[in-house]
Amino acid sequence: MQFEWQVAPMNQWHGDGILFFGFENSTAPPPSLKRWSEETPTSLLDSYTWKDFRGKPQEIALHYEQAKQLIPRLMLVGLGPEEKFDLDKFRSAMAAAMRKWRDLRLGKMVLPMEALQDLPGDTNRSLEEALVVARTSLHRFDVLKTRDVESLPFPEEILISSESRPDTATSAIPSMAEGIGSGICLARELVVSPSNRVTPTYLARTAQQLAEKHGFKVEIIDFQGAQTLGMGAFTAVAQGSSEPACMVILEHCPPGLENTSPFVYVGKGITFDTGGISIKPSANLEAMKQDMAGAAAVLGAFQCIGKLKIKQRIVGIIPCTENMPDGKAYKPGDVITSLGGLTIEVISTDAEGRMVLCDALTHALQYRPSLIIDLATLTGACIIALGKQVAGVLSNRDALSAAIQSLGSEVGERFWPLPLWDSYFESIKSDVADFKNVGDRSAGAIIGGIFLKQFVPEDVPWAHLDIAGTAWADKDQPTSPKGATGFGVRILVELARHPERVKFTA
Repeated sequence: MQFEWQVAPMNQWHGDGILFFGFENSTAPPPSLKRWSEETPTSLLDSYTWKDFRGKPQEIALHYEQAKQLIPRLMLVGLGPEEKFDLDKFRSAMAAAMRKWRDLRLGKMVLPMEALQDLPGDTNRSLEEALVVARTSLHRFDVLKTRDVESLPFPEEILISSESRPDTATSAIPSMAEGIGSGICLARELVVSPSNRVTPTYLARTAQQLAEKHGFKVEIIDFQGAQTLGMGAFTAVAQGSSEPACMVILEHCPPGLENTSPFVYVGKGITFDTGGISIKPSANLEAMKQDMAGAAAVLGAFQCIGKLKIKQRIVGIIPCTENMPDGKAYKPGDVITSLGGLTIEVISTDAEGRMVLCDALTHALQYRPSLIIDLATLTGACIIALGKQVAGVLSNRDALSAAIQSLGSEVGERFWPLPLWDSYFESIKSDVADFKNVGDRSAGAIIGGIFLKQFVPEDVPWAHLDIAGTAWADKDQPTSPKGATGFGVRILVELARHPERVKFTA
């Protein structure tokens, strides 16, 4: 899909159809539509199409003009009540329009800047969200199908139409939206792909390809290298699999920022999780290919960061391995020494995500980070607590947690804070080691965060994002199809784009 500017008087715009938005039970047409009807002119306002349109959320009305018109179709999309408008409703409306466009097999959509100016809030933000949705809402993964492949095409082009030439900031938005959309789609494809395709080696190769494309530094630490460094927790998980494990490190460092403290993004890369010796039930076990969604989010974010050329030093660390029940696998009751020198009593080998992450967090400290964010499909308990629409955020800085909530809500990724009070540590006290890797069944998502907190010094701002529920959709969502969502990419990109929004207190 391409995004192109079309700067001309309204009556000279051309395309297969034009898109406008309407609020519920509005008695007057939007100002942009009224002007369009005067300039074109259109018969819409005198037709039953307009009279029957109620503007309910995602409602679509299609009006046909004469075939000789430069734009022969006009689409109205409902936004619901104006007083309840927000960007989530706008994204859903845009996605509904894209689905209708696909079903009609139309190539060129006219998206008027004037229609976006009718909406509450910042027009540039509305444009960015519209184009990101256009890029991602129809995304499908069908590269492994050999028959019955849907032939419905994407719209070929979005013509962003305006009567006046956009300023520098506005004109950059299509390229920015394309970069963000491509990162989200990369993350989705990695998560939805089967685990015999997306192995640790595949994730490493993807990182190397991103490095070649965008000029990142890349380092791949193999299993033996991790052992030599003392990554005991990571290698304990990895030793049960015949697939070669690795720790992937990407670095985006624009010229002149070599001596600055980076943001470090850490993503859990368990490419398949059987539970190890603490083996999972067989029901729905195929879904455990998605246990590397944190790693996919980091790789997707780096795709965006490279395309957007963000002026911020950023390091990505991805521990990649399978968790398998082999004769060499680590066992309940084992005591493991982590890279940070802390000892861990293994109670469950199915709590492997925190084991690989803890060594990655320790490794991150060598970069003197100004911020660490880790993402992981860590606990089913987080799904029980927050459902599948909201991710948990656990942080040692209230200001960081608040910034993640605020930035996330602006781009459609919702987070809710969970506490990290020291009293929760009682659940993982061990008689034989510094602590256990799980507690009892209570507060499971929080205990995962408490475990990881042991590996981050208090003077380093850190947040743990539990995306277990949000990384995968069991059915079609308003802005994404069934399957992998790419959740986490946008919050990482927004943090990198807006470091001034992240302020810390001691």
